[in-house]
Amino acid sequence: MIDTGDLQAQETDVQKKSKLVVIIVCAFLSVVFSKLGFLSLLFLAPVGYAVLVCNSPWLPFLSAASVNAVFIIILRLFLSGSPGNIPLEILYFTALFMGFAWIMGGGHLRGAYRFVLASAAVTVVFLIYINSSGSGFYAGLNEMSQMLTQVLNSTNVDSARRSLLQQMITPDRVQEIVEIFLLRGGALASVSFVFFINRQVSISIVSIIKKQRKDRGLMEFFAPPVTIQVLSGALAVILLTRMFRVQVLEIIAWNILVICAIIFFAQGAGILLHFLARRSYLFRFFVIVLVVMAVLSPGLNMIAVSAILLLGIAETWLPLRAPKKGPASTPEP
Repeated sequence: MIDTGDLQAQETDVQKKSKLVVIIVCAFLSVVFSKLGFLSLLFLAPVGYAVLVCNSPWLPFLSAASVNAVFIIILRLFLSGSPGNIPLEILYFTALFMGFAWIMGGGHLRGAYRFVLASAAVTVVFLIYINSSGSGFYAGLNEMSQMLTQVLNSTNVDSARRSLLQQMITPDRVQEIVEIFLLRGGALASVSFVFFINRQVSISIVSIIKKQRKDRGLMEFFAPPVTIQVLSGALAVILLTRMFRVQVLEIIAWNILVICAIIFFAQGAGILLHFLARRSYLFRFFVIVLVVMAVLSPGLNMIAVSAILLLGIAETWLPLRAPKKGPASTPEP
């Protein structure tokens, strides 16, 4: 007689061990990717893959955060001449891993809200980190501004234009411009972009390797109904705070505006994918290539992004995607 209970226990142990191996391998891949220039943008994707495959956000997060902390300590103390600010660097990457694992792990809170809250929390940690002593962020900006000054000195432009450009690209001026950009939504947009790209890559890898798709995609993403009111309110606050020079409220309003813009951009992308789904594969491929080229092209990228954003806002009043019959569901971003 075969003891089915023992067989089930053995299968369960094998599954647990295989999931543990996936989590450990993905944690190491994530840390390695973060140190490689051409793969650093996708260093969260292995963690997202582990979360989706293992149906658990916290063990992949803890594994990646622990491996990364050990790697940072070894790198800064033994392999690098500059120790930097080790605690804040560990905190920043830990916040990234935690926020992304929470986004990928699902839960009772709607995916769009998880995405916004995680992006906002990581943005705060990021701003604290880059403004700390030892981060090297603004030192790198100073080096870039000095390199640009040297390039201007070697170019064949008239002296008046060269003098004007040199006044605009001083280290202090560059730092001021970057600080204005980051505080007024630039940092939040950057973190959101990293989360979004890694999320899509994680889902794509799972669908290819495991032959399963756990996400309904942007085609079924709808912005929360209150988003347009929040967007309008943020615009009004920005205008008022600029008139009365209330900088703190202006910074908060700009970040809220960026959050709403990201949500409407996702909705606009969903509308575009919804209409492309009805076309042939060749047509869809051609349009997607054109959109990607437009987004990556200087000048055209602003037009393409603005068009998709306006498309998403327009669906607030126009039924661009016919609603499905039946009970309403809560779509994921």
